Amino acid sequence: MKDIYTEIVNVLEAKEQLAVATIINRVGSAPREAGAKYLVKKDGTAVGSIGGGCVEADVWQEARKVIEKGEGSILHFKLTSEQLANGGLICGGNIDIFLEPLREDSLNIYQEVLKVRQQGGLGILTTVISVDGASPKGKDVKALIKPSGEKTGSLFMGEELEGRILGEAERLLRERKPEVLVIHSEEVSHAWKRLEVLLEPIYSEPTVYIFGAGHISQQLVPLVKKVDFKAVVIDDREMFANRDRFPEADEVIVSEFENSFERITIDHSSYIVIVTRGHIYDGLILGKAVKTDAHYIGMIGSKKKIRVLYQNLAKEGIPEEVLRRVHAPIGIDIHSETPEEIAVSIVAQLIMKRRERLA
Repeated sequence: MKDIYTEIVNVLEAKEQLAVATIINRVGSAPREAGAKYLVKKDGTAVGSIGGGCVEADVWQEARKVIEKGEGSILHFKLTSEQLANGGLICGGNIDIFLEPLREDSLNIYQEVLKVRQQGGLGILTTVISVDGASPKGKDVKALIKPSGEKTGSLFMGEELEGRILGEAERLLRERKPEVLVIHSEEVSHAWKRLEVLLEPIYSEPTVYIFGAGHISQQLVPLVKKVDFKAVVIDDREMFANRDRFPEADEVIVSEFENSFERITIDHSSYIVIVTRGHIYDGLILGKAVKTDAHYIGMIGSKKKIRVLYQNLAKEGIPEEVLRRVHAPIGIDIHSETPEEIAVSIVAQLIMKRRERLA
């Protein structure tokens, strides 16, 4: 799937017209979570997904109107059994969708959003979505605000609203869920009675660091990319770790395993997959991995091999509770045998751990 923010930047740079739909609230088992986006261009082409079926068909129609009028709106969907049947969906629930036209004056904001996602950093994408129940008029309704207070774009309430957002920033960035902030007139000195502001945490994309460039890794990288992870492949053999073998990887690093962690930045958005060509390298990488803040660590191998490696690491002073973080044998148990099947089991586990984090 194309990255929605990359596509927004591309469209705005081309000075084309577009509308973006964002799920701002979900109740029940609607198909996509809050924050999911769907982009509709003036020529009718679309990117992204907010659940498919009847919902996207209706949003597509409304998006064309939003582009023509130049005004945003909030759409409410109660997914009845009839709608679900007509749309081919098997889940239910209520969803609210914010539909906004984007103009060229938002380009610098989304360029900065893309920079944060690709190069690291944190921020809150802030959009005023309604003033007293109506779409806001004029400019100064969108900004990217970083925890430091640095901002790109502007908001018509200025420092007053920015202060409220910064007060919520730490929690939002920890929870990594979008939220609609409601401000009432008695809280601030303004003529309007009720202001709704969409706050979307922006952070670097989760990255899977794959140690080992063998057959499993070749099958793993395309799957990882299809489910919206970044993929970095690391091996000490250039004949294996190269662009010919891994054309879809975001980065291919040739490095001795002993020094490989000096070439990368591991944080809580990192997922470490250990599938090297031998026990010695697996143990070496695992010993370094458990000392990081990686969200996920998984290692391939038989239960006997894993037991021996754990014993060796325990002798080096690594506590048992630290090793319990590791998913070994790696992947969900689907009785996989081939590299393709093993890759599927690993990606399924990566998705599960990512969803647990967002729950």
